[in-house]
Amino acid sequence: MVELIPSLEPRNLLPPLLACLPTAFVSSQPPPALLPLLSPIIRQRVKIFTTVSASPTDSWLRLLCWDSASAERLQSLVDGASFEPHPVSGEIDLPDEIPVRYKRVDEETLQSQVQLPEYSLKVIYVWCPEDQEGGGPAWRVAEVLPQDSSVGEDGAWSISIGEANVHQSNLRAAGNDSQTFKANTQSNGKEAQEEEDDDDYWAQYDATPGRTPGVKTPAPKGVSSLQQSDADYYSQYDDVQPAMDNHDPEEEQPEIGPSSLNGDMLARLLQRQVSGSGAESSAHPAEHPASAAMNGDYAMSLNHPRPSSISSGSSDPVAKLEQEAENQSAYEVGVKQHISSNLKSLFRLAKATGMSRSDFQALVKTELELLNLSDGE
Repeated sequence: MVELIPSLEPRNLLPPLLACLPTAFVSSQPPPALLPLLSPIIRQRVKIFTTVSASPTDSWLRLLCWDSASAERLQSLVDGASFEPHPVSGEIDLPDEIPVRYKRVDEETLQSQVQLPEYSLKVIYVWCPEDQEGGGPAWRVAEVLPQDSSVGEDGAWSISIGEANVHQSNLRAAGNDSQTFKANTQSNGKEAQEEEDDDDYWAQYDATPGRTPGVKTPAPKGVSSLQQSDADYYSQYDDVQPAMDNHDPEEEQPEIGPSSLNGDMLARLLQRQVSGSGAESSAHPAEHPASAAMNGDYAMSLNHPRPSSISSGSSDPVAKLEQEAENQSAYEVGVKQHISSNLKSLFRLAKATGMSRSDFQALVKTELELLNLSDGE
């Protein structure tokens, strides 16, 4: 929904404002009738600075414009002007024709300007659609300036609100076209730069010498020869060891050559120990038949060796007693270590609770004495 903004009526808005300006030299606080006439931001500015002002002589008239130089000029102009009301109506007289100009700053801001040559002043108003504190939507004072001030003259003013809107639309369209042209120019320049970079990149390959760098491992002879037949080329791979082949000819061990050792030397030595015929074996070591070591009884003795013992029916009693004594000694050592470890743990526990070493020793001694009594019973 388009908002309908009425034209500014200077004869209704200017008299209350001009009547409040001379009071700035009488009171450091603005009159209550002035605040509803101001725009929200100027109203807040006047309220804050007049409340926290360090000097009571500071005039609130300076707060009606943002430029400090214009504020000093405004105060001197108001001080030298005469704002006398009409004797009949009681209002300040205004000229018959008061020109009003409009300017659309953006989509939400519409300003109007009123020139007062009789007082060398100009008042800039702004349309406030949501000003509940000021009494609802209306034109509010945005700034009071000297007439010769250049503030607010940074744009074209129109004689009507419609012309101001059209002018802003034309400016916006021109700005969009300018931004589009600028974006297209940057995009084209970027594309041209990218194409130039691509040309430089591929030109490096044209400047590369026409030779192939040397490789550490030479290629098969068949690869570099174009005249070699396919059969000769693929025959080279017959000597290649496949990765999944477990049989590697290079891992084969060479056959054992002739040796001066006799194969039955170990058998003859064992037979010598069993049969006890050492003299015969030493007299004829090389002439002993190999088949003599492989008879039935001797083969069984080699396959099933049995430990020698004093009696085949029962174990050695002396060895059994020695084993029991050894086991008993090991048990005693384990028990002693267990008792020692428990006593050390009990002492650490007693020490952690604050018990002294003498008290702990007395407690252990008492328990040992009680054990003696219980054993006596």
